[in-house]
Amino acid sequence: MTEVESDLHSLEAIVGQGLCVGCGLCQSIAGQNNVRMTLIGDGGERPVVTGKVDSQALRHINAVCPGIHCEGYDHSTAEDSDEEPPEVHPIWGPTRSMAIGHAADPDVRFRASSGGALSALALHLLRSREVEFVLHVAASKEHPVRSVRHLSFDATAVMEGSGSRYGPAAPLIDFRTILDRGQPFAFIGKACDISAIRNYARIDARVAKLLRYCLNFYCGGVSQLRKTLGYIDKAGLTEQDVAHLRYRGNGCPGPMNITSRSGEVYSFSYNEVWDDESRWQLQFRCKICPDSLGDLADVSVADVWPGGKPDTEGLGFNGFIARTARGLNLLEAAIASGAVKITEPLDWDGLELAQSAHRLKKQAIASRLAAMRDAGLIVPSFVDLRLGEASESSDPATRRANYDGMLDRLRRGDNREPIPPAAP
Repeated sequence: MTEVESDLHSLEAIVGQGLCVGCGLCQSIAGQNNVRMTLIGDGGERPVVTGKVDSQALRHINAVCPGIHCEGYDHSTAEDSDEEPPEVHPIWGPTRSMAIGHAADPDVRFRASSGGALSALALHLLRSREVEFVLHVAASKEHPVRSVRHLSFDATAVMEGSGSRYGPAAPLIDFRTILDRGQPFAFIGKACDISAIRNYARIDARVAKLLRYCLNFYCGGVSQLRKTLGYIDKAGLTEQDVAHLRYRGNGCPGPMNITSRSGEVYSFSYNEVWDDESRWQLQFRCKICPDSLGDLADVSVADVWPGGKPDTEGLGFNGFIARTARGLNLLEAAIASGAVKITEPLDWDGLELAQSAHRLKKQAIASRLAAMRDAGLIVPSFVDLRLGEASESSDPATRRANYDGMLDRLRRGDNREPIPPAAP
């Protein structure tokens, strides 16, 4: 069972109040014999206590858990200390360079999501020997509907993990073991995963030494597994019938393709799957995400469809946002090496045109957190992420609606999750 000091939150409380993002770092800290990430029903990956979580482990978990703590990047330290500070927009965050482009290799551009930006950057890092491997997620070979932590040491492995993975995934379940390898690496994942890593870097100096780059994609939230299972059901299949599932790619945006073990392929268009946000079945913590855009990444990558969704299949493009000096150097090197091709400039107005939903979410967070505080719940600590400034950029009626809407959700118990029972 979890030992809880008075100033700490138990794993059960974090999960039970809907604050777990499912990154898996708590398993790595406590050890697999004590905490194990488990898919709960058809929902999300959650930590299950399988042994004993002592007070030191719990204190570390509380310090690094991105569900309850996220802190803006300090550009006065590390590699940015001798550089001019970046421009910082209250919504779109720190920026050193912005542009629209795509993977220069047409095969990478076609096979990967959007314009293949993250795959191209990963391939550049491996080919240049700046890193020995890339930590990201990919489809499970045993259970292809599900996503697992994946290490790519070569181009083949990178491309096997391309195409986006929606739904639960725990990329940090063995993060300390990965650091034990003593090899330089890069991470590609969600902004909340990167927040967990940045938090952990404060208690483990190996992160600064070995983790060369954090790369992320703009994130609309983590869907419960039941979202995916619903489309498998539409195809007349069960999870056990599926031999392969690809959410995106092989075109832009590319269809969701489900291949059965007998060889039939069932396709659903991107807009069919994602057009109606009310059917995304997001975990609660995503409703209060302070950093879906990746303030803490070195390079963030965004879809740049005007209006936020594609109107046809076509050639893929990405928005590249270099946030740190290190990220800017990476982007410039990838362009110089021919891994990335830039086609036109991008500015904050362009992001607003393509990603306005992210602005609305950022503006809502302060009001939603106030509702949680008034409801007597755990209120995450979100520091230096401009939530107050973003909130003030909306009108009073909108702020009130966000507060009231969250309070209604909390009264209905929409945030509550079943607490996984401790394993014997």
